[in-house]
Amino acid sequence: MPGPVPSHTIILAAGKGTRMQSATLPKACFPVNGVPAINRALDIYNRCGIRHHTLVVGTLAGVVVETVGKAFDNVSFVYQKNAAGTADAARTGLAPFDARDDDADVLILAGDRIIDPPVLERLFDQYYSRNLALALLATPTRPGSSQGRLVLDGRGKLLAVVEHPDIRQRRTLGRLRNLALQAGSLSRPELLSLLKQGFSHKGVHASDDKLKRAFGPIYELLTGEEPAVNANALLELIPESATHFAFAPAGESPFILTPDEIEASAWSNNSVYLTRISHLKHALSKLTRDNAQREEYLSDVVGLLAAQTEGANRCEPLNVDDPSRILGFNDPAELLEVERRLREKTAGKTIGGPPLCAWCKPVADWLDEFDEPDEILQNALAGIYGGDAAVVSERIAAWRSLLERTASILGTNAPVLLARSPGRVNAMGRHIDHQGGNCNLMTIGFETLLAAHVRADDRVALHHLDPERFPGSSFSMSELLSDLPWDDWLSLVNSEKVSALGRTYGGDWSQYIRAPLLRLQKKFRDRPLSGMDLVVSGNIPMAAGLSSSSSLVVTTAEAAVAASGLDTFPSQLIDLCGEGEWFVGTRGGSADHAAVKSGERGKVIRVAFFDFAVEETVPFPDTHALVVCDSGISAKKTVDAKDQFNHRIACYHLGFKLIQRLFPQYAPLLKRLRDVNMRNLRVPLSAIYRILLHLPEQATRGELAELFNGEDISALFAAHKPPEQGLYPVRGVVLFGLAECERARRYSTLLKAGDMQAIGALMNVSHDGDRVSRDGKSWQSPANNAYLLSLMDDLDSGDPDRVLRAQLERQPGAYGCSLPDIDRMVDISLSVPGVLGAQLAGAGLGGCMMVLCESAATGTLRKTLTERYYAPAAKPPSIFTCRPIGGAGVLLKECKRSQGTVPIFAAQKMMVP
Repeated sequence: MPGPVPSHTIILAAGKGTRMQSATLPKACFPVNGVPAINRALDIYNRCGIRHHTLVVGTLAGVVVETVGKAFDNVSFVYQKNAAGTADAARTGLAPFDARDDDADVLILAGDRIIDPPVLERLFDQYYSRNLALALLATPTRPGSSQGRLVLDGRGKLLAVVEHPDIRQRRTLGRLRNLALQAGSLSRPELLSLLKQGFSHKGVHASDDKLKRAFGPIYELLTGEEPAVNANALLELIPESATHFAFAPAGESPFILTPDEIEASAWSNNSVYLTRISHLKHALSKLTRDNAQREEYLSDVVGLLAAQTEGANRCEPLNVDDPSRILGFNDPAELLEVERRLREKTAGKTIGGPPLCAWCKPVADWLDEFDEPDEILQNALAGIYGGDAAVVSERIAAWRSLLERTASILGTNAPVLLARSPGRVNAMGRHIDHQGGNCNLMTIGFETLLAAHVRADDRVALHHLDPERFPGSSFSMSELLSDLPWDDWLSLVNSEKVSALGRTYGGDWSQYIRAPLLRLQKKFRDRPLSGMDLVVSGNIPMAAGLSSSSSLVVTTAEAAVAASGLDTFPSQLIDLCGEGEWFVGTRGGSADHAAVKSGERGKVIRVAFFDFAVEETVPFPDTHALVVCDSGISAKKTVDAKDQFNHRIACYHLGFKLIQRLFPQYAPLLKRLRDVNMRNLRVPLSAIYRILLHLPEQATRGELAELFNGEDISALFAAHKPPEQGLYPVRGVVLFGLAECERARRYSTLLKAGDMQAIGALMNVSHDGDRVSRDGKSWQSPANNAYLLSLMDDLDSGDPDRVLRAQLERQPGAYGCSLPDIDRMVDISLSVPGVLGAQLAGAGLGGCMMVLCESAATGTLRKTLTERYYAPAAKPPSIFTCRPIGGAGVLLKECKRSQGTVPIFAAQKMMVP
């Protein structure tokens, strides 16, 4: 399930490439390590998921068309008649697009660019997850570079890109003006020499034509016959505004910089832009030629969009620290350098992974660190676990236990890296992450810990602090991969080989190690993963709906990424972990993995899916508590449980496909079930209920096949057996999903407002959607025709109470994944004064429930549940208050301790290393 990618590229390959000194071969077609540069580039874009390419050709167009046409069938060619600059080339590239394409996104770049795919993936992630108007690639400014400079304000906001000829032009104008201010008469030859030298680059003087374009009447004045120039005449041609740069951010005062300040910018432009076609068209229509080269600059698009957009729709660079990851060339020497760097990269992959000194430390050294934590370690642990000394001390003891067990297995001299990830609870947004709904996630004070020793082979050996429950084992990655399908991930997890592995290992914990490793290897298929000796411990209650398995998946993925030097980033890692867990047999989403990776201490995070984004973090108030209570009934992911989980997801997909089929006028607006809402469809709520009336309340596979009128829907049944009574409760499940999406969307707003009563009420409604019993009798929330029609009557009544009661978020739906014991726990909890809401926690069919209550009520809640649930059932009380801790990551220790600049704990960064 890849992240979003632009649908189009516009590749500029019309230039002469004069410095390549070839009359027969355009620059984009020069071979780079045996492959034409343009073909290398197109292969990368295709591998990143871009499917449509427009190539702007000009000089030697036939050679470009022949070179590309032999290798690719998804490229269109447009001809630029006159080489009038990059902006004109981009405008030419837009010729095949019409108004229907305005909302599409396009990547614009030169034909000789060779960019590492992970860099492009990060660019796409930043653009989509941050809802940008434009994203571009930037690299550190090299001394003497002629690249355009990024202009940032004092807060780091991108204002514009300034081309180097403009910097040289305005610097030269400033020098001329200063001389004119100091004297009444000036030497014409000296001024002309200053102008030529000031506009030269690396000792090369510009041609007369370039000087005329850059300086116009000033150049004419200085090339006259008179030996002297009147200073006032020169000053009239050089106003002070022509000696610096002024930028006008949207709604802000002008921001002024000198040419020297701009040239000193830390970041330079790489002429790789990602934006919407409508934005590009608008900006191109506003370009002027008021610059040193008297041509329309494509880079001016950045400044135009930055001045007109703010807030969520802004322009941002992706800063790439290593310039070798964005290669290009203008002359033979640069081409040789590109080839050298590519050969080095290839050799680096063959030799193996990166040095691990920054990640690894001998077990003995780690034990010493935890024996006497210094200030760096103390601060890092406090950042993860909080300031409670007792909690930190208990976690240090857990780390020491892990390391002592590791020492007994591998020896004290074995270098290991340490990784961790917490469990989680989903405060609101159950069963909808895979349908694109929001989840409001909170980590808990329980976690998985892991020590990993990198091996020279590809074998993965597993050890656990509790070997009786989690016996050791090992497997070879190459042997595991040897007869698995490799076309795509879905084919792999649906294969008979994987089904056989599931039957062999069942719910064995080693499956949750194989899952992320296989998914990572599938993603990074040209980089064999390093083998590892893994020693694991954890205190997350198992089969309790607190993501103990997902925590193990994420911890393993963190260790593998570090050990093999994989180039990934948080949102991608989350998606890979979510998809990886499909290997175990379930078909859920990535909410659990997002929580354990992105969680923050003391906060609830609201995340979105498809596209993944952490949308908001909101502190959870000290005045209230979220208490998790284990039912003592294991929510084991057995075959039967997996069937029921996947059966509900099939109901979602069946209902969604029927909506698309029955309401074709809405189909273009619907990508996920969450899109069936009033805001997206622009319809009243009654129309949503009317849509639901067209879905079957329940149906057999045969009846569903008739509804789909011959369309093959067998894939929707592949991951589960038929339900016991043969019926799919499509309407009730879809109603639950749509309502839960609304509840999850509103949660953070209510939390920020401190309206805990309203949050509690939504929790109760949500649980009613999962409820299977009430007062000891079987029970399910209605979703029949009469119920929906009554809601529509309530909406039309005009009675405020009835209209409020009919709102979508107040409808339980009928998902039905609770158990009678959990329903009883919910009802007991709701009887306690100070309790505001209670509901199922996790995916259901056992595990935990959670209670929102006033902090002062936690003692009474514990006592009541113990007396009325745990004691009669002869179960030990298992009740704890959620304490959000830091999200998953790898523990680091800098070798040069004296610097004290790098924290020991560091989650993966969004910036390219």
